[in-house]
Amino acid sequence: MISCNTTYWVAPFLLKLIILLISIPSSSIHNLYALSIRSSPAMDSSDEKPMKKRRSSSDDDEHQPPPATNSSIQSLPQEIMADMISRLPITSLVQFSFACKSFKQLSRDPHLVNLHLSRTHAADPCLIFHTDYPLRNQLCFVQNLHDETQKARRINIPFAASMPEFSVVGSCNGLLCLSDSLLNQSLCVYNPFTGDYKVLPRFMEFEEQQVVIGFGFHPVTKDYKVIRIVMYTNTYQGQVAVSPYQRRIGLRRYDRSNVQVFSLASNLWRSIGKTPYLIAPKSSSVVLNGRWHCLSRLGRYHGVGRDRMILSFDLADEQFREVQKPQFAPYPARFCSYHLVVLRDCLGVAFTTPPSYGGTLEIWAMKVYDVKESWVKEYTIASLCPPLRLFSYQDLTPYAIWTNVRFGRAFTVLCVLKNGEILIEYKNGGLVSYDPQTGTFKNLTFQGLPKLCKAIVHVGSLNWPDR
Repeated sequence: MISCNTTYWVAPFLLKLIILLISIPSSSIHNLYALSIRSSPAMDSSDEKPMKKRRSSSDDDEHQPPPATNSSIQSLPQEIMADMISRLPITSLVQFSFACKSFKQLSRDPHLVNLHLSRTHAADPCLIFHTDYPLRNQLCFVQNLHDETQKARRINIPFAASMPEFSVVGSCNGLLCLSDSLLNQSLCVYNPFTGDYKVLPRFMEFEEQQVVIGFGFHPVTKDYKVIRIVMYTNTYQGQVAVSPYQRRIGLRRYDRSNVQVFSLASNLWRSIGKTPYLIAPKSSSVVLNGRWHCLSRLGRYHGVGRDRMILSFDLADEQFREVQKPQFAPYPARFCSYHLVVLRDCLGVAFTTPPSYGGTLEIWAMKVYDVKESWVKEYTIASLCPPLRLFSYQDLTPYAIWTNVRFGRAFTVLCVLKNGEILIEYKNGGLVSYDPQTGTFKNLTFQGLPKLCKAIVHVGSLNWPDR
């Protein structure tokens, strides 16, 4: 017999859900999405209205499933229950885990977590929106990108008091990595749906430094790692300190580097030495095939001038490698702007041609990883102008979440949806989908979305940082 704590208001609903799961055929499992619960312990439900309409007694009699006994629920194999429950959306799955102790234990079953994660990866992702407008940092999310009638739901941040100002480093398998943007001394790995989080230990700091942070997972080692690439100046060994004027205008020369790696499995920071590359501190980064990818700076390496390169950091052997980029002929690549994106499990590059060549957007995909000849230009967007109502003078004012790209690119290609549409975010916070078949833009607006925010492609899961 399953023992449930009746103090949870969702328990009756979830028991009914289990009865439905047992009684209906597997072909009808997808109908369970209509049973999603509207609130979660990790989400703010203050703006939700109670359901006023109830089914009549005749409807209940007509749709009432066969009565289930305790023995039938108890005898149901855990693998079958996990298979059925893993088909629920993450919001309902979180409510299921908080219904009682037995369900909480089941939600921590690695088999259920991995099964739900694999099914979520096969569908369109959700979007988490990070905003610092008007004052305090906030997170909210939209689960179904095709339903513009839904309301963006705010996420309660349990560590908001200790980290009121933060930046989102990256998202991987349902976990976010956040960095304290106020003091730059804290890092946190956090599941925004379950509320589980882990504050990382302190790391090595330098007096004059510039930091690039990455976050990812390796499918073989099953370990999540945080990478800190620190470029610094040693002021204690004959180096000249940076003057206040140079610091103010940004003329800093970082002649040394140090790569620090934190493993969630070992709970330790390690220094693995310096990097032979100059990492662009404000470039895009993606995780694919157990490797964290970023872009290098324009500069000289070993005395040879180089264009911007695509770099990978293997999260297993912890080595940097160069990934061959596509040939952007006939455009001079060093005068073009491009950023990284994941396109249907392939490494991709969103490339903007110079204005003299038309200023078009080209999206390339590497069909076979690390094979230069497999780069294919999949999309060409002649005009990057979204619907004009996205822009206003006030909206173009950059806030802290956009300072990293204030003088850089004006848009970001987020992902390609299952229906083939391309999701693009503009610097002012405008979100559009582009249909390559018709060549048209569609403005995406959701109720309750903050005025100015930054979108993060995210996969909702039950994953936890200390797993």
